Amino acid sequence: MAGENFTRKFRIVVILFLGFLGLQFSSCAVNPVTGKKEIIFFSEESEIKLGQQTDQEIRAQFGVYEDSRLTNYLQRVGQALVPHTHRPHLNYQFTILNVPLINAFAVPGGYIYVTRGLLAALNSEAELALVLGHELGHINARHSVKKLSQVMIVQIGLAVAGALSETMAKISGLAGIGLQLLFLKYSRDDERQADELGILYARQSGYNPEKMISFFTTLQKLGDLSGGHQLPGFLSTHPLTSERIQRAKSLLHPEDSKLKIGYSSYLQQLDKLIFGEDPRYGFVEGNTFYHPHFRLQISFPAQWKIVKQPKQVSFTAPDQQAGFIIQGEESTANLEAYAQQKAAQLEQGIVISQGTENLNGVISFQQTIKLTTSENSTIILRQNFVRQDRFIFTLSAVAEEDKYPGYQDDFQFITFSFRRLTDSRYLNRQPRRLVLIKANGHSSLRQIFQKANTPQELWEKLAIMNAITLDEKPPRGRLIKLVK
Repeated sequence: MAGENFTRKFRIVVILFLGFLGLQFSSCAVNPVTGKKEIIFFSEESEIKLGQQTDQEIRAQFGVYEDSRLTNYLQRVGQALVPHTHRPHLNYQFTILNVPLINAFAVPGGYIYVTRGLLAALNSEAELALVLGHELGHINARHSVKKLSQVMIVQIGLAVAGALSETMAKISGLAGIGLQLLFLKYSRDDERQADELGILYARQSGYNPEKMISFFTTLQKLGDLSGGHQLPGFLSTHPLTSERIQRAKSLLHPEDSKLKIGYSSYLQQLDKLIFGEDPRYGFVEGNTFYHPHFRLQISFPAQWKIVKQPKQVSFTAPDQQAGFIIQGEESTANLEAYAQQKAAQLEQGIVISQGTENLNGVISFQQTIKLTTSENSTIILRQNFVRQDRFIFTLSAVAEEDKYPGYQDDFQFITFSFRRLTDSRYLNRQPRRLVLIKANGHSSLRQIFQKANTPQELWEKLAIMNAITLDEKPPRGRLIKLVK
């Protein structure tokens, strides 16, 4: 009998392994850039569908920066590069995210994103074209789907090995998670190739590729200014090494200097661009979070960390053993029906108490649910549902059952601090914006900042973003970025 079980297991492993090999051989695709065959499990059609789905998630997660003039400009520059790519038939979309961090990224199928923080850091149309060209390079060389295919190969291989024993199956699960994290970043080879393609696409579109070096220099200086603790987001996903910079320099041609840079044509687009956090969509002062757009406020205990997103705000205890989340959703349902609908969506959940609750004059519907996770741990989820105009806000306190009592006072403090925002000092808070002025030719950047009453804590950062030092005198007529 034991021999039959071994034979059956062996046969299963052989079938899985042969199926894996068959999948490998049937999934070879020719890379549009290199012309070489690669193992990719995604057809172009599935790649596009993946991109469409991801695009919706990104827009919901980060929010789109609503400025039709700037968006149209971004589209014009991006679309000018498209005919020179290796996959010009894709429907490329270029989107500005309402995020102050400096970053740009692409997802499969033709979707490219730049943050308003990145746009503020650039100084020319050529720099923008090179950033977009780099991201186009990732899409055209199919770096993302190649990376996903590598993850799938590892997971399939581990599934085959996992068929041999329960012990190996446990290892398979752990290894799968670790390797997925490992493959989140592009390899150095992918980054080098994207740099090469970005330079190629920009050059063929008439832009000076030398400006890639000036952009890299700006990123390095901003990273140094932050002390290495809060590097711009672009550096976390696009590691900047001295070897990478030298390689980019080696790709330049003497005749590149004759191509378009477009200082003024670019900088003029930045006038009135929001700089830094936009307080209208939430800001923290002391231990209170204010949201002028939704006209609400809520406080949180000292030492708790806050993370803001367009559709939710989360607070996390210092030991990360408890959390509190506020989410908003447009809905016409009454509070109790809405709560029951949300509870029904929670598998392995049991409602242990519910009813109306008054939060500082605001009527809420409260519901406490006991949840059993797939690891058989028990979670307590206490929620208050509150209506504010067209939206229903869900206030969720969550912790493991045995730890929940230790956080009860904190949860009560947060929940009952919720109230409608009526103070005009917070309701009317406006964001800082970039303002452009022309240099007079005899004032230093420091003197320009002083005269314009630019906040002094921003001087060093703005000097880097203007690509000059504080004591330099920009030439007459040069556009200078200020913040007001």
